[in-house]
Amino acid sequence: MTRTVIVGLALVAGMVLLLAAASVLLIDFDAAGRNGALAGAGLGVLNLALGYWLTRRSLKRGMKSAMATLLGGFLVRLVLVVALAFAFHSIEGISEVAFALVFMVFFFAYVAVEVLLVERTLQTGRPA
Repeated sequence: MTRTVIVGLALVAGMVLLLAAASVLLIDFDAAGRNGALAGAGLGVLNLALGYWLTRRSLKRGMKSAMATLLGGFLVRLVLVVALAFAFHSIEGISEVAFALVFMVFFFAYVAVEVLLVERTLQTGRPA
């Protein structure tokens, strides 16, 4: 692994730790908090699985395709998390803060996966 990848992964790990700490401090683990956290975790796991599959698939088509997929996926996730946070704001049974914080933990975990997939492809010349 290159120094850039190691530094990038360290920064991602730091963000995951900060978001996890913020989650513990800011989420009230009442019914709404649990529901929001579960929604964020569910969408986060779906994001990880679907993103992993799409990234691997796009890396097989070349780096230009992979970068387009990564940028497009980032924009889709951004719009989705904002739209759902606004939607959950009007629903009493789901905490939008819990949703957003837990989803962001999974989002940064996925960023680490993306970095590793791209790095492996660049190092070996073959898609991960």
